[in-house]
Amino acid sequence: MNILIGKIGKVIKFKNLQIATGGDTYLILYSTMSRMFPEHNFYFFGPNDLHKLSKAEYEYLFPNKNVFSVYKDPKIIGYARNDPSNKGNVLFSFDPIVENIKKQGLTFDFALIFTGYTASLTICNCIKRSDDSGEYCLVMNAFKRYAGPYVHVINSLNVPLYTIAEDPRYITISASELFNRERLILSQMVDCTVRTKYKYITSYEDHTYNYHTPIKCTYASTEKIFLMGVAKDWREKIDVRRKLSNTKNPKCIVLSNGHGTTALNSGSTIHNGRLNGYKEYVIDGLKDTPYSDTHIYGKWDDPVPQEYPQIQDRKIIELDDEIADAKYSFVYSIIKDFVTIKPYEMIIKGLIPFIHPDYDSKHLLQLPEYVYVKDPKDFANKMAELDADPDKYVKLLNECLDCIKPEYLDGSYVINTCMHKIADDLGFEYKDHTGVPSIMDHFGKHIFDYTALGNSNKDK
Repeated sequence: MNILIGKIGKVIKFKNLQIATGGDTYLILYSTMSRMFPEHNFYFFGPNDLHKLSKAEYEYLFPNKNVFSVYKDPKIIGYARNDPSNKGNVLFSFDPIVENIKKQGLTFDFALIFTGYTASLTICNCIKRSDDSGEYCLVMNAFKRYAGPYVHVINSLNVPLYTIAEDPRYITISASELFNRERLILSQMVDCTVRTKYKYITSYEDHTYNYHTPIKCTYASTEKIFLMGVAKDWREKIDVRRKLSNTKNPKCIVLSNGHGTTALNSGSTIHNGRLNGYKEYVIDGLKDTPYSDTHIYGKWDDPVPQEYPQIQDRKIIELDDEIADAKYSFVYSIIKDFVTIKPYEMIIKGLIPFIHPDYDSKHLLQLPEYVYVKDPKDFANKMAELDADPDKYVKLLNECLDCIKPEYLDGSYVINTCMHKIADDLGFEYKDHTGVPSIMDHFGKHIFDYTALGNSNKDK
């Protein structure tokens, strides 16, 4: 098989990877797939820096040498409003990518890409303004560079499109020029039918708009992709004795995000109640309990409100001592029943993750029943009950640790799940494949050990 891969709205960079902190899940998946399927070829077709890798680095990532790039820089076809002085007004054509693919005689069985931040306009000189000016709509620079190539190639080649939606804000691709729509969305929510949020044209020649086209969205356990980047010795690093003897740091901590920033009380997430959820269950809910010192850690887009000293502006990678001492955490989602990697991430850090009622009401993650709380009082009472009975705490912690199964780490569970769903949709037979060492085990230390590779300069 030949499979197109990538992440819409993003440049795929191999020289600045964040796998150790949970980032770059797309690379975790694609590297694991390329090792699981030596008989298949995988092609990045959006912006990427695969060509910058040395031979040793490339073979480190893709030892089967079955990952390639067909991307070509777009062709400048003019300037919007005849203004060449503004780089944002450059008009691009992505035909060079399509021409490169055809020149090599390549055909593709399907595309499997991650959804990401896009806009309704991604291709230059495609859709005209709704007024009588006859002018084309302007496309923002980031979207035409990082989303336009994906849209144009998928349309031009008419490749069956399957997407992985790891962010509840980007379930469907919003580009109104994408008329070869998703056949199936592989996601982190219970099976449902979603409707495209934006209208989209019928073809490049026919700009009749289609509205609210239903697309099947299926739960495919894709939140577990992150676990393919976890080293097999993760459990050995948890010091239970230290947690039981902790008297210095809070017993419960809330870790909002691992790297980057998160909106707290402004922007789109305020309407989904991120701050309100933390207030109800942590700030107010634990106020008059032994857990009133619980802190909420994250890197925030917004200034932290002074009236909430529990909210701290710190990254997870800065919290080694606090995490090592703590016993519990709390997991809360901005979208009802859209599960994420967060509970597993807490478990790997040795924290028992208590789950908000709206987070996983379908129990998709199959966590111990005890960690699902009914309300703030139930949350506080369960922590107190475990503190009063160390044996019960250790038993529950081990039950949580057992939720991280070997087939999650070696990629076989998620990848076989996704491939079965794609095979069922396309009508071909698929047999389960054996997993491979997790990406961190495969690479030993960090994703690139430049000293071991003999490269003194990682930007070489």
